[in-house]
Amino acid sequence: MKKYALLFLLPAVFLLAGCGEKTGTKIGGVDYPELYKSENLPQYKDASLAQIINNGPTLKEGVLLRLESAKDVKTIATYYDEQMKALGWTMPAVNTPTETSYATQYNKGDKYVQMTVSNITGKSQTITLSLMQK
Repeated sequence: MKKYALLFLLPAVFLLAGCGEKTGTKIGGVDYPELYKSENLPQYKDASLAQIINNGPTLKEGVLLRLESAKDVKTIATYYDEQMKALGWTMPAVNTPTETSYATQYNKGDKYVQMTVSNITGKSQTITLSLMQK
């Protein structure tokens, strides 16, 4: 009986592995959407793509990504803060990362990026990035 179950399970796994949205180019295991890349936003090499939640046709609809990283919250926060500042983005409020979480927003013209970093699974951090146009 187990042999028959495997015969049905393996094709289903391969079929599901092929599903999902694939746009952009891979950097550090993450396939960033074109709208995100076109804004020249940081592409964190120490993260893997968990989910493209939203990939609208324009920035009015926005891009929402969920990434996962083994790096600690403070390292991830420092990376994004430094990279966004170097790219000319500003932060309306300066937030301090804790061991388990960080949330901030970056602004540039009529565009903004909201970012959260959360320690949800023990050793892994979840990074959410939401790029929108006002």
